[in-house]
Amino acid sequence: MNCVTNRSAGWERCLGWMRAGALAAALGFGCPGTLPAAFLDLNGGARPVGMGGAFSAIADDSNAPLYNPAGIVQVQWNEFSANYANLYSGLTLYAGDDATRLDQSYFAFASRPIRRVGSLALSWANFNSSHLYHEDTLALTYARNLGDFFPVLDNAFALGINLKVLRRSVSLDAFTAGDPVFAGGDSASAQTVDLGFLYKPPQGRLAGLRLALVGKNLTRPDVGFQAVDRVPLEGRLGIAYQSPRKPWLVPALDISRRNGVTGVAGGLESWLFKNTLGLRGGANRDEAAAGLSYFQMLGKRFGLRLDYGFTIPFYVEESGGSHRLALTLYF
Repeated sequence: MNCVTNRSAGWERCLGWMRAGALAAALGFGCPGTLPAAFLDLNGGARPVGMGGAFSAIADDSNAPLYNPAGIVQVQWNEFSANYANLYSGLTLYAGDDATRLDQSYFAFASRPIRRVGSLALSWANFNSSHLYHEDTLALTYARNLGDFFPVLDNAFALGINLKVLRRSVSLDAFTAGDPVFAGGDSASAQTVDLGFLYKPPQGRLAGLRLALVGKNLTRPDVGFQAVDRVPLEGRLGIAYQSPRKPWLVPALDISRRNGVTGVAGGLESWLFKNTLGLRGGANRDEAAAGLSYFQMLGKRFGLRLDYGFTIPFYVEESGGSHRLALTLYF
C-alpha cells in the first residue's frame, strides 16, 4: 500500500485508513475514505487494553485520562507511567519505498489528591506510522469528588475534565511536497475538551458498583489540512462491579458511540496473591485481549507495576497481534 503517492483530496482519506489500525487489512484495497481520518480511538495503556478497553468505570490509575478523567480522584499515590505498543506485529505496510511501522506511546503523571485543590494529571499520547503519519494528544486533567463541596454525597460522585491539544502531521516526500493539500503546512492542531463522571458508592446496597459517563472531543475540533476534518464527538457509558465478597474479581463493560457507530467492550480483571499478580482478559468488536501485571512495593514509599497487554485482531490477516508494555512508578 502506497498512500504517500496518492494526490490531493485522496490524501486525507488515505490518512484515515492508515489511522484505522483495527481495519489495517483493508489497506491493500486502496483508500475509499469511509472512515473518520483523525484521532480514531484505538484504546491505550497496557492494563486497560488487556480488558478489551472496558475501563471507563474502573479508571483508578494514571491511564484514567484516556478513558474517564473523573477516575483520577481514585489515585492515592503519585504515579508516573510509560507505555509503548507495537501494533499489528508481522504486518508489512509501505510508505513510498520505506516500510512503515504502527506504534503507540503514552506517558502520564497523576498526583495524589491535593488538599483543597483536587486531583491533577498530565499526559501525552502518540500514534505513529513511521515515514508517514503522526498524532499527538497532550492533556491536562483535573477531577474532584463532589463530596468535597457537598458532604452528604460522601465521595460517591466525581467529575473530571480533560483540556486537550490535538496535533497531527505527515511526513512529505518528493511526490507530495508540492501537493496543494499541504500548502498551509504539513501539520494541523486544535484544542478540545473531555468531560467524565464517576459514581462509586462507598457503602450501602450498591457498594462495589461503578458507573461512568464520558463525553470526548465535545467541541468537535477541526484538524484538517486543507478541507475541514472534524474529530467526532464520542460518548461512553461504563459499568463495573467489585463485589465486597469477591473483591479480587472485577467485571466491566463499556458501550461507546462515535460517528454513528456503536462499540461494545467487555473484560475481567483479577488481582491475586495480595494484589501482587494481576490477570485480565476481554474483547471488543475488533479484537480479543489478555494481559497480566506484577506489582511490588520497594520499601514504604516506593512501588512499581509492570503491565503487559496483548490483542489479537479478528479482521487483520498476516498479523501476530499487538503487544503493549507499561511501567508505572508509585511514590
